Formats: sequence, structure tokens, C-alpha cells
Amino acid sequence: MIAPYTPSSLLDLLCCPETVNIVLPSKTKSCDDKPDDTPKPGLGSLYTRWGRTTCPTNSSLVYDGVAGGQHYSHTGGGSNLLCLPNDPIWANYTTEVEKGGYIFGSEYQLQSYDTNTIFSFANAKSLHDHNVPCAVCLTRQPAVVMTLPARTKCYAGWTTEYSGYLMTAHYNHKGRQEYVCVDYAPEADPAGYRNENGATLYFVEAACGSLPCPPYVHGQELTCVVCSKY
Repeated sequence: MIAPYTPSSLLDLLCCPETVNIVLPSKTKSCDDKPDDTPKPGLGSLYTRWGRTTCPTNSSLVYDGVAGGQHYSHTGGGSNLLCLPNDPIWANYTTEVEKGGYIFGSEYQLQSYDTNTIFSFANAKSLHDHNVPCAVCLTRQPAVVMTLPARTKCYAGWTTEYSGYLMTAHYNHKGRQEYVCVDYAPEADPAGYRNENGATLYFVEAACGSLPCPPYVHGQELTCVVCSKY
């Protein structure tokens, strides 16, 4: 049996292509092959758990801190909430107040709920006017993470990280905040119990009209759930 010729150089391939016996692998990848859904090691996805200082069992804690954003009465500045760490590191700074951009702490605003039956008080005795903690979490496996409004359960094929209630700024305030999903059993920052306002958070209620009712109900507080797909 004659052994297949193996080219020794690129010149052999160019000059004598008819003598080259190319052996193909036993299985080549096809565009019709199904994707491999086996979990792969690697970095996960980040998300913020608003109202808590810990992460669910599916995730690990990156850091915990306090929610911060724009003052409810201001018309400028940012419109998103940030999870500010408890151990800031400063670089260059001045001791003067230049009155440029600001960031304030965030407070739960529950004064319209005399007997609060919305949140669970498993992790706090009181919430109104208390500062809002937060935790930045990393899923333990690579995942896609989404915040699903108006649901307490994820759709099939998705894993629940945590569930709670949508909160945002008051509709009549000048400042705007994004909608965030606050854990159903929130904690209260023990250092922030005074009524200092800042980036205030209120429950979000359905408003019928352009929003179809049913399935939505006018005046009812909207839930939320943070879901991941591994």
C-alpha cells in the first residue's frame, strides 16, 4: 500500500496539487448542527438586586451599597439609579461646592399605605423614609438576565433570581427615575432612617386607558421578577 503523500512545504502544494492526498476529519461542523446547550465555565452576568444587601443562591455578591440618584425636585441631572458602594475611593477633588451634578441617596416612600400589605417585613420593621440598600450580583454561570415587569414568575425555561415590586419616582415630581424592581422583602439601611428625601421611590400603579384593562387593573401595584437563562 502506498502511503499518502504529505507535502513538505507550501511550494509542494502549489506545484504538485495532484499528488496531495488531503485527509478530511471524520466529522465536519455543519450549519445545520444544533447548538450545544451544555453550560460552559466562564463569567456570568451582572444585575442589581434593589432593596437587599445579599444575592440569591444562583448568584454571588460583587458588592453591596446604597441606591443613589437625582433629587426628586431637580429638573436636570441623571435619570437612572446607581448602586453606590459603601467604600468609595476618591481621586482629585476640591473642597468647594461647584453646583454641577449631584447624586443623592434614595428613600422608600410609603406614606400612602397606612397599613402596608404590599411589602414583606421579614427583613425590616420599618421602611418609610428609610434609605434603600442594593447589591450587585454575578450569576454563577454564563446567563442572560432580564427584568420582567408585571409578573411574579418567569416564563418557562427561565430561572427566577428574585421577585418584588416596580418602583420609580412620583409622577408629579420634577425629577425622573427609571423603573427598578425592588425585592419583595426589602431591607432598610440602618444608617438612613431620617426623612431626607433625595431620589424617592414609590410603588407603580397601573393606569388604564392606553394601557389595556384587562389584563391590567387600574390602581393596582405592579409586580416584577428578575429572570436568568443559563
